[in-house]
Order: sequence, then C-alpha cells, then structure tokens
Amino acid sequence: MSKKPPANWEEIASAYSAGTLSNRQIAKQFGIAESTLRKRIASEGWEKTGAQKVRTRAPKVRTTAHAGSAAPKRATPVVAEAIPDDIEGRLLCLAERMTDELEQITAHHGEISEAIEIETMDDENPRRREAMQKAISHPVRANSLKTLAQTVALLGGKGASKKGKKEQLKDAAETASSGRFAPMHQPKLVVNNGK
Repeated sequence: MSKKPPANWEEIASAYSAGTLSNRQIAKQFGIAESTLRKRIASEGWEKTGAQKVRTRAPKVRTTAHAGSAAPKRATPVVAEAIPDDIEGRLLCLAERMTDELEQITAHHGEISEAIEIETMDDENPRRREAMQKAISHPVRANSLKTLAQTVALLGGKGASKKGKKEQLKDAAETASSGRFAPMHQPKLVVNNGK
C-alpha cells in the first residue's frame, strides 16, 4: 500500500484565506478530510481575507443530504488511512463524521430549507417537500444528536463503567445494610460444661 504524500499546509492555508472556495472544495482539491481541515483552521486560527462566506448552490445542498454517491470518490484514500483497525475506533470515527454532517445541516438550515422549497416548487404533490423538510427538522436533528451522544458514551468507555438500575439498587442496598444497620446474625450457642 503506497503512502499518501503529506499535505502542503501552506498552500491549503493560502487557498483558505483567499476565501473563494468552501472548506469542502478545499478538502477535495488537496485530498484531505474536511474535518482535518476544520481542526487545522481552529487550532491555527486561520482567517479569510477575501470573501467572508462562500455560498453553495442548491445542487450542492442536495449532494450533502445524499453524500453516498459522492463520498467514495474523494474519501477512499483518506478513509483507508484514517480509520483504525478496531471496530470501536471505526465507529467513533463514523460518529465524528456524522456529527460534522449534523453541524453542517444545523448551521445551514435556512439555506437547505430554501433549496428544498426551490427544488419542490413544481411538485403537484407536497409529500416530497414534507419528507425533505422532516429530514432536516429540529426533532430529527435532536434525536440524531441524542443517538450519537449515547453511541460515543458507550464506545468511549463511559458506558462500560456505568451500571444499570438493578445493579445500582443492589449496590445501594448493600451500602445501606452495612455498619449499624447490618442484618443480625443468629447467636452462637456456647456450651460450658464447667470447665
């Protein structure tokens, strides 16, 4: 397996500061993960000197919602190198990517809703619009966040140490029944035959 050449972060930083490309476009152009780019931007405090915000067109929003077709083309080399061998590590990486997607949907909710309205304005039946709006609705996003948090807690080892309700009640009962409130034992019969 050939190693991927290291990313040229100076070029990436200059492309970011120019402000003409979105983070996703920069990541695709330089063959890095978008989450890696965002982490580098946050850690080094990069700022855009050009345009302040890169707007995406409606088709870009649709591809975000259905990333299955576009993701394998650019993610295959990056994913093969970034994913750990163990199943827990792989699931944690997946949870991180899903969290990134959830952040993007939440950050651009208005734009996505507007794109859905534009896309479905010619539809005679409102079912498709309703289904698309439901997919980005607040309850669905909140449920996704809750599920991701539970998954990360379980996989991160926090859930392994947490006991269930029955075990907690049993431990509480054992603690309460110690010391002064410990159950009394039957007295031992001592026979003294005059000795």
